[in-house]
Amino acid sequence: MGRSISAQDVAWIQKGKTTRAEVVQRFGGPTSEMPDWAGMQYQVTSITTTTKPTSNKDGESQQSVTTTTMKPIKPRTKALYVHQQTEGGLFVGIQVTEEQFWVTYDENGVAQDFGLQAGPGMTVR
Repeated sequence: MGRSISAQDVAWIQKGKTTRAEVVQRFGGPTSEMPDWAGMQYQVTSITTTTKPTSNKDGESQQSVTTTTMKPIKPRTKALYVHQQTEGGLFVGIQVTEEQFWVTYDENGVAQDFGLQAGPGMTVR
């Protein structure tokens, strides 16, 4: 599944310069693409609402409620390319190896970071 992507294949990518369109032109569409929550910057807004003092048997009381919202101000996406290779028997002794290439893009579709990761192979016995 997918195609194998090596360190030599991604050496041309420049952080802050290479665009998503250039990566897609070279490697095709990614296996998946999702928001990169960890890499985003957020705007945090807090609003506190206080009710008027009211009288009760213990004297005056008031209640405050604070509402906090977080909104991404620089959304980022992460594209993932997955390559799986299967070797071995038909139903037993199958060795599966998975490689991943990922790239994160800023809100303008410019590559901010990328990397390669090879997962451990698994054997079906």
